[in-house]
Amino acid sequence: MNEAERLASEATRLLNEPLLVEALNDLMADAFAEFKDIAITPDTLPALIKLQARANAPHDLLDALKAKIVAAGQHDGGVTVETKPTA
Repeated sequence: MNEAERLASEATRLLNEPLLVEALNDLMADAFAEFKDIAITPDTLPALIKLQARANAPHDLLDALKAKIVAAGQHDGGVTVETKPTA
């Protein structure tokens, strides 16, 4: 197994981890939910930029993991989250 395949394998393992996927989705959803409570004014611009960064960071992490899979030639990565995490 070469390095690209190893990284793709690890990325697939992480993307198949229900708790990780749920946590990242929750982070994005929480940030987007806060947008509705902020009026857009010059004074709120720093807060809006911070929320945008919070919403984008989990998405960027998921994209980076998927890129490792694609780089190894495994375009779909076989990602299927089948079980939900327990409380």
